[in-house]
Amino acid sequence: MPKVTIKAGDCLTSIAHASGHDPNTIWDHPDNEGLKELRERPSALLPGDVLEVPAIEEKEESVSTGSVGRFKLSVGPVRVRVTLTRQGEPRADEAFELLIEGHDPIAGTTDGDGKIDEVVPPDTKVAILSLNDGKEQIKLKLGHLDPHDTPSGVQHRLRALGYYFGALDADHGDRTAAALRRFQTKQGLEVTGEADDATMSALRDAYGS
Repeated sequence: MPKVTIKAGDCLTSIAHASGHDPNTIWDHPDNEGLKELRERPSALLPGDVLEVPAIEEKEESVSTGSVGRFKLSVGPVRVRVTLTRQGEPRADEAFELLIEGHDPIAGTTDGDGKIDEVVPPDTKVAILSLNDGKEQIKLKLGHLDPHDTPSGVQHRLRALGYYFGALDADHGDRTAAALRRFQTKQGLEVTGEADDATMSALRDAYGS
């Protein structure tokens, strides 16, 4: 059975799209049981993880002579989920465009919590989030977010939610601890400045993955 070592930018859906599988076929395969227990969610794969990709099984279907048979491969949607804040407050009801090379722009408006949730093509690696009539542009690198229970994953989520403004260096220093305290206070958690289980669970829920 082929094995795929996860690299930055990879995600289960893009791997499934490239291999001709439904993502659930890969994720639910018995040989990936250990990885499922470790990561819990397919969106939490970490570079270096090894994913078992089963071989394609041939299937025969009968089609009458002179008729046309149509078969559809479902690889599931790839979603871009972003929460926009300014000074800790949600940027609600702001118009935006997602610009993806080779595709028409995806236009929309953030919801009341400043959230964006859009379906994008399954092979998307990079999208540009355009705001304020193009005056503000943010480069989004899909598949580069580490799991919520890793130091880099904690920092990225805290930054995205507007609590952390330091370097994304996976170092649990004073700035990360201060950001965690701000987040814990906002969430009504015990304020420790540490990424304990309750804090990581709340951070994952607040971010959305």
